[in-house]
Amino acid sequence: MIKYLSILLLFPFFSSAQYLGTGSVTQGLATATSGNLYSCTNGRIAALGTITATDNTVWTVPAVTNFTNNSFPYASNLYNECTGNLYANSTTALAALNGTDIVTIDPSGEVITAYIFADNYFEMYINGVPVGKDNVPFTQFNSNIVRFKVNRPFTIAMLLVDWEERLGVGCETNGGFTYHCGDGGVVAVFKDTSNNIIAKTGSDWKAQTFYTAPIMNLTCPSEVGTSRLSSNCSSADSNAGTTYYGLHWVRPTNWTQASFDDSLWPAASLYANATIGVDNKPAYTNFTNIFDDVSNDAQFIWSKNVILDNEVIVRKTVSSLSVYDFEYVNSKFNIYPNPAINHFNLDYDTTIFSINKIQIISTLGELIFETNTISNNITFGEIHSGIYFVKIISDKFEITKKLIVE
Repeated sequence: MIKYLSILLLFPFFSSAQYLGTGSVTQGLATATSGNLYSCTNGRIAALGTITATDNTVWTVPAVTNFTNNSFPYASNLYNECTGNLYANSTTALAALNGTDIVTIDPSGEVITAYIFADNYFEMYINGVPVGKDNVPFTQFNSNIVRFKVNRPFTIAMLLVDWEERLGVGCETNGGFTYHCGDGGVVAVFKDTSNNIIAKTGSDWKAQTFYTAPIMNLTCPSEVGTSRLSSNCSSADSNAGTTYYGLHWVRPTNWTQASFDDSLWPAASLYANATIGVDNKPAYTNFTNIFDDVSNDAQFIWSKNVILDNEVIVRKTVSSLSVYDFEYVNSKFNIYPNPAINHFNLDYDTTIFSINKIQIISTLGELIFETNTISNNITFGEIHSGIYFVKIISDKFEITKKLIVE
């Protein structure tokens, strides 16, 4: 009985009634399986561990990665204190590359250059093909370049890991506390061969959580649809965290593929530079002309909780057109009269653009009208007065115009 009580004191009784979510629940510290994946002066220990959940599943913390997989290519250095690659700007960093870093996905494709700052670790896939992983799993903070040759459209999928020193409970030493909850965050910019930005991190990305810790009270997390929420959970510093919980979810087997359906995943959440804390990090500040482009600013993204969520997957499909192309195409289409009654005229150059479908969508997202018969005069009939959106759909683009119906 005494032995049993001592176990209870270390690991308080877990009741499934306390937690109503879909995650697998672990408690306490993991068993280290790797002492340190990477050594860097003034860097933190990047260890791995395993921990068994209450449902007897075994989890690797902070995440299963390909850092030690030699067949998965490393990203190139944009700025890396661990290796001494202290580039002052992207031009110098690119000049150091000889082309062997470019991963070919489509031989007929164009070379895309991605600039990434991740807190702490990332792995990037394009259409399921590994194209680059972070050079430093934990710290010092670094930034990277990944180049790949691909045809548009293509799908970006990234594994993001906020590393931890207290394996299993998502904590590190900081500010005099042994159990401090670190934060994550990633910002990325993708440019074409003409140096135009064709994609950047923002709210148009998808982001799903796969490991949340520490959870100090199992009644605080919740789920709404596919959103795994922990905003009601504490992130207070502590020196006593050995009984904290972790929540884990299995990654979908095909999450890296373009065919994976992420439509029900939550949209990525945005975080300010000050929240992530990059204003004193030259791995970021040397390249603000890229990450904070005055006309096309990239945003730090993560899941709903940048502090407690430690393993996150983000995805984005890049269309056949760049941001600037969309602006050009959008300017070449006009609808009138607007307001309209039962029809509108569609003004565009039929010798340049081919359209497959036109839809009218309500402000609630309901499909009100659709036609595959394309002409310069679109008759949609009698619909209730109000504000609607006209979607003009092609194989190469999809643009939206606002329509007022009287």
